[in-house]
Order: sequence, then structure tokens, then C-alpha cells
Amino acid sequence: MTTKPDASFPEAVFLRRPDDTGYGFLYHGEADFRHAAASFSNPVLRSFTSRPVPGQPKPEDHLKTAILTFLGHAFDRAVPAEVGAEGISRAAAAFVLQSFPKRMPGIVVIERQDGRTLARAGTEFLNHPGHPLAVVLDADAHGGEAWFFSDPASFQAAGTSPVTAQRWLPQIVYKLYARTPSVMVGKPLTDRASGRHSVACTSLAFGRQAPLIERV
Repeated sequence: MTTKPDASFPEAVFLRRPDDTGYGFLYHGEADFRHAAASFSNPVLRSFTSRPVPGQPKPEDHLKTAILTFLGHAFDRAVPAEVGAEGISRAAAAFVLQSFPKRMPGIVVIERQDGRTLARAGTEFLNHPGHPLAVVLDADAHGGEAWFFSDPASFQAAGTSPVTAQRWLPQIVYKLYARTPSVMVGKPLTDRASGRHSVACTSLAFGRQAPLIERV
């Protein structure tokens, strides 16, 4: 699948905190993306379809507040367990659709700037400098936690750091690959027969030339 500068849906949406942690969400087609957005927006809008109260905000304003509240939880590491990354992925889809109502970038980055939540085109992910700019834990239907790296040194520092329960996927990617596309996704697997755990790694090049080279 080739990502163009403008698209009918984003293949990837990254929510990036200032400390280079966050979430990576992957949508598998326009219908999947729009369903994710609608599954968040429609229940909020339906709850305000009764007769409007004079002086009260419009349903669309309530929706904006709900989206920003969910994304605020993600930025503040306050996502309830019952919401999880999948719930945030739906709020992120709704936010992208609001931010780009017609044509949208194929890759979107959601960031906080001066206290505001903004969405922009993630064009840097199309350049493929040889190390991952994002490593995403594919834990839910649309993705999960992510770690971001602006340069090879920051990725090497993470890749050679001790493994913890909170961060272990960048270390695996660093150990396995000498060169990668801009995004690496790792999905934990469990063999039901033996109970052994493993990780399946996938690279995302967004239709560009970007070699994946194993470390010798």
C-alpha cells in the first residue's frame, strides 16, 4: 500500500508525548478508519440528539470535548484499563477526521504544543533514515504503545538499555536488525502447546524503498 501526501485515510496515526513515548495506531483501510472514528463519535452525538437546551453547547462541541479528554488521558498516562489503547485509537481516528475533514495525510502525528492538541502530517516517516523512528507494540486491533527515536543515537541508547517490563520491544528490534524502515511493529505471540513466548516483527515502509537488514 502506497502512502501519498494526501489520502482518504491515514495508514498510521502516532500520538507522541514530549518524552518520546506514546501510541502507534494502524488502520487497515478507509472503511476500518471511518468505523473506528464513528464508533467513538456516534455514541457521543446520539446522547445529545434530544431537544437542545438554550445556551448549552452543540453536540459537535461536546464531541470535541470528549475527543480531547480521551487524548488528554493518553498524554497524561491516565488511560483507564477498560479503555486501553484500542479506545484511544478510536478517539484518535475521530480527532484526525475532525482535523482533516476532506483529504488527510497518509501518516498523522498528534502532539501537544503550547497546551494545545494538534494533528500534523508525519512526513518524516516517509524518509527512512535506516533506523526506526517509531517502534510500536501491536497489542490491540489498531496497535498499542510506541517509542519514538529522532536519531540513530537515541535508538541505540534504547536498544542497548536493560530490558524492563515496560520497555522491551526496542531492545529486540535493535538486536535483530542492523537497518530498518521508519516503523517497526512487534506482536507478542504465545505457543499454546508449549507455552513459549515469542515476538513477530513487521516493518512498515509505506510504499517507499526501505531495506530491512538483519544484524549479522
